[in-house]
Amino acid sequence: MRKLLSIALFASLSVLLFSCKKDKIEDISVPEITGTITGKVVSPNNRTPIRYALVFISTAKKLYSTYTDLNGNFSLTAAAGTAQNLHVQTGNGDKFRSVIQVDVVANQTTPLTDLLRLNQVGNFAFLAGSYDKIENILIDSLGYNAQSINSTNIQYIAGISNFDVLFINCGAYNAFVSPNTDTTLSNFVSGGGSLYLSDWSMQFLTGQSALTDCQVPRYNGFIPDATVCSRRTGGVSVVPNAQVVSPELQYYLGKDSMMISYNLGSWERIQAIDNNFWQTMVTDPTDNSPLLIRTNQYNNGNINLPFVGSRDTSQVTICHQLGNGNSITITVDANAVAAHMAHGDSMGMCNNPYQSGWIYYTTFHNEHNGQISEDVKHILEFMILNL
Repeated sequence: MRKLLSIALFASLSVLLFSCKKDKIEDISVPEITGTITGKVVSPNNRTPIRYALVFISTAKKLYSTYTDLNGNFSLTAAAGTAQNLHVQTGNGDKFRSVIQVDVVANQTTPLTDLLRLNQVGNFAFLAGSYDKIENILIDSLGYNAQSINSTNIQYIAGISNFDVLFINCGAYNAFVSPNTDTTLSNFVSGGGSLYLSDWSMQFLTGQSALTDCQVPRYNGFIPDATVCSRRTGGVSVVPNAQVVSPELQYYLGKDSMMISYNLGSWERIQAIDNNFWQTMVTDPTDNSPLLIRTNQYNNGNINLPFVGSRDTSQVTICHQLGNGNSITITVDANAVAAHMAHGDSMGMCNNPYQSGWIYYTTFHNEHNGQISEDVKHILEFMILNL
C-alpha cells in the first residue's frame, strides 16, 4: 500500500512539473524579426537635403520612426515585411509628405536605390515685400512653389481660403492692416491656415506700428496686444551669439547658437511676450529678448469658420501615442485611421487644443540680394517646412 501511494505521488508531481514547464515555454515571446532601410531625403530640386524629416513605417502593432540628420540621411529599423509604406514628412505631414513602398528584409540593411524626394502637398501663397524675399528660399533653394497674391486678396477670406500657408514679407507692397485684414487673417488661422510674418509684418498681428512704449496699444491687428509687444527700435547691428533655445531648431542646425546680422535700422524689437501663448525659439543673449517666436494657440471662437486649405480627404492628420508617454502628429491614409484609433490615437494635431494653424514671426529674414548666412537660411527652411 505504501509503495502504491509513493508511485501515485510521483506520478502526480511529474504531471504538475511537466505542466508548469509547458506553461513556462508558452510564455516565452517570439523575438521580433526586423530589417533596416537607409536612404536620403531631398527637396524636389535634388540639391537640398531635408533635415529633421520624420521617416516612419506604421504596422498593425507599432510605429517605427526616425529622423533625418543634417545631410538628409536616415536609417530606419522596422518589422520585416514586403511592400510596406515608408512615410516621410515634415511638420504635421499635411503640407509636405511622400510615401513609397519598400521591402524590409529580415536581418539585412537595404539602401534605397534613389533619392527620396519630399513632396509639397499644400498650397502656398506670398505677399511680395520691399525687404524680405522668403519666396526665394521656398522656390529657388528648396524647389517648391507658391503663388504671388496682392493686398486685395487678404481683404476677404475667399481671397486666401484655397491656401494652406500664407507668407507675408517685411514691407509687403501696398498691404495695409485694416478691420478687413484682421477678420480675414483671424479666420484663416482659426480655420487651420498657417502664417509666416517677418519684421514690419508684425502690423498684421498686433496692428499699426507705434513708436511709444508698450503701454500704448497698436491699432487693428487680430492678435491681442497683451500676448506680444514690439516696437521699431532695432538698429543696424550684429547679434554674434544668438541663442537657439528650441530643441527642434538645435537639432536642425546642429548647434545652439548662431550669428544674426541686421543690416537696416528700425526693425521690430520684441519687448514683452506672453510665454503661455508664444514659444520663443531664438533669443538675443544681451537682454534675452525673443528674435523668433511661434504659436498654434490662437483661435477666435468662430464656430462657422470657412473651409481653409487644400486638404486631401484621402489623408488624415492624427495624434499618435508612442507608448512612452509622448505623442507625435502624423498624416496617414484614411484607410489606416480606424486601426490607429483602436490603439488609442486621436484625430487632429497633438498639443493643439483648437486645431488652429501655426503663426511664425521672425525679426530676421532673407534679403533682396540673398546675402544671408547659412544658419539664417537653414532657419528659414525650417519655418517653411514646419508651418
